[in-house]
Amino acid sequence: MKPRAAMTARAFLIGLGLVVLINIGAPYSMFILKSSQWAISYLPLSVVFLFTGLVFLNATAKSLLKVRGLGTSELGLIFMMSLVGASIPTWGTSTYMIAVVAAPQYFASPENQWQSKVVQYIEEWLVPNDAIALKWFYNGLPAGESIPWGAWIGPLFWWTSLVMAIFFLCQCMVAALRKQWVEYERLPFALMELPQQLIAPPQGSNWPSFVRQKAFWFGFALPFCMVMWNVVTYFTPAFPPIPRDLSDPIRIGREFPAINTNINWAIVGFTYFVNLDVSFSMWFFTVLTMLQQGLFNRFGYTIAGRDVYTLGHPGIGWQSFGALIALVVGLLWMARGHLGAIWRKAVHNDADIDDTDELMSYRMIVFGGGLALLYIAFWMWRAGMNPPTVALFILATLVLYVGITRIIMEGGLLFSRAPLVGQTFVGYALGPHATAQSNIAMGLSYGWHHELKGFFMVAAANSAKVSGYIRGNLRLSSGRSRRYLSFFILLSALVALVVSMAFALYMGYSFGAYNYGGWIFGTGSQVPYVESLRKIDLKAPDWTRLGHLVSGAGAMGLLTFMRYRFSWWPLHPIGMPVGICSYPMTIIVFSIFVSWLAKWAIMRSGGIGLYHRAQPFFIGLILGYFTAIGLSFCIDMIWFPGQGHPLYGN
Repeated sequence: MKPRAAMTARAFLIGLGLVVLINIGAPYSMFILKSSQWAISYLPLSVVFLFTGLVFLNATAKSLLKVRGLGTSELGLIFMMSLVGASIPTWGTSTYMIAVVAAPQYFASPENQWQSKVVQYIEEWLVPNDAIALKWFYNGLPAGESIPWGAWIGPLFWWTSLVMAIFFLCQCMVAALRKQWVEYERLPFALMELPQQLIAPPQGSNWPSFVRQKAFWFGFALPFCMVMWNVVTYFTPAFPPIPRDLSDPIRIGREFPAINTNINWAIVGFTYFVNLDVSFSMWFFTVLTMLQQGLFNRFGYTIAGRDVYTLGHPGIGWQSFGALIALVVGLLWMARGHLGAIWRKAVHNDADIDDTDELMSYRMIVFGGGLALLYIAFWMWRAGMNPPTVALFILATLVLYVGITRIIMEGGLLFSRAPLVGQTFVGYALGPHATAQSNIAMGLSYGWHHELKGFFMVAAANSAKVSGYIRGNLRLSSGRSRRYLSFFILLSALVALVVSMAFALYMGYSFGAYNYGGWIFGTGSQVPYVESLRKIDLKAPDWTRLGHLVSGAGAMGLLTFMRYRFSWWPLHPIGMPVGICSYPMTIIVFSIFVSWLAKWAIMRSGGIGLYHRAQPFFIGLILGYFTAIGLSFCIDMIWFPGQGHPLYGN
């Protein structure tokens, strides 16, 4: 038992070290180095680059030095901790939360009248109220002064308590749905294909199986050589670069959105492991909504106002959110048997139901999750939201979290985001029933609930898939290894939250957040309050937007019916809520199409056998791309600090 305990300790410490490194490196790369973003996608660059390096270093040490390196369970734990930790900084939660919390007092002016329209509605315990501390944060610390940590401790303590309660609730939902998604429905979890092969090499080998395949090295070389060729232009600008786009954007007609021909090789690789009907539906619905938006533009159909974080036509965003609601209702209906078993075990202690191999006991899922939900609701009420706003905002947030998580698990999207944010839905759905203080309190909530470019629940769900490699090896007590993984996941999130917030404050006082912060610490931190003030003026719920929501839900219901009623039906309903004419789908849709076309041709010409033989090539595309981007970051760090080359990040 002692050697195993030591191995557990070192895996935990390495995982914790990577969490700290990522949460310092991500804001440093984004704000100071101006290089590729470390933590923006659902499988971040930092995780793939650092974890792959660790795996290959471990395999080399075991092969050449004959040392007892890290085992499968340890690598699995390290990966899970780093993946969860990478979901927190910059766009995830922490950095933007600090920007949003600091903005009202600092940006209030006689011109915008925020002091009377915004600040007066904010509870004092929610934001730092020291004007000097805020000024120094945005402009930089004067010589001889020390960082005023005390001005931030109180507000950030309460925000941390809320965020951790949300994370705990998300972990409860992941634990509740793990068996349904992993064992019953057998979702592909395409983003975990590479990590799984890195974690679990073949029996008797120290190296992942793909390194022995020529197809892997051909796939690796393609994006690696293209990116490194362009790296030469960093030093010699006259050197001809390889364009990232195959051609100019494809335009269907005047007023129609253009289709970018950009190829992201990692997306091509991951999409190969997605079911053909799903990948087809994602690009099909994206093109379909491009046509829809073009027709709206040509006929002059507009909806008053814009929806923040919905870059396309508002009607399409609401239509897609309606589809997302229908998706969540449908997947919960599909899981009703399993969810009923969870309830019977938690409430009635049904002896026929075994939950010993789950991430949490079913009783903890029900009662622990319920307590977390009550705390979240109470916190929001104390922050100034009235009960209808609290109820609808929590419901919208949970729908978005569960829906987007399901889409990523089944669709393998590296980049995505919600069709709209919960604050937008609540503001227009309630209209004047959401009071001024409720709207301002929701404005503050943009700090932890905004674009969903990467968030905790997706990382936790992907970790649940990887947990299968840890079960049975990394036993900490009575063989119930999965239960302790929830502790490691939540601890990683807490450490990431604290480290990233502390480093964001350190950078602000060292360099001046307004000097380097770009969109997040500038316009982006003011957007929530501009949007909140706009919704305060609503005289009634926006029935036009709600009509689009209902139409989207109805269309999604019809698609779902056709999917399960007729075996020949080609469209997967998951394409509708995610395939929208908006960022980032308009950027990545061509890569999805290329991967779908390649897989379709492979399956038609060689069947399942050729599909399996081609897998190493697509793994190579993923790893070659991430390796080259990681090396580009290292070059930026050494030779181009402050003038980096952001090759990765949408």
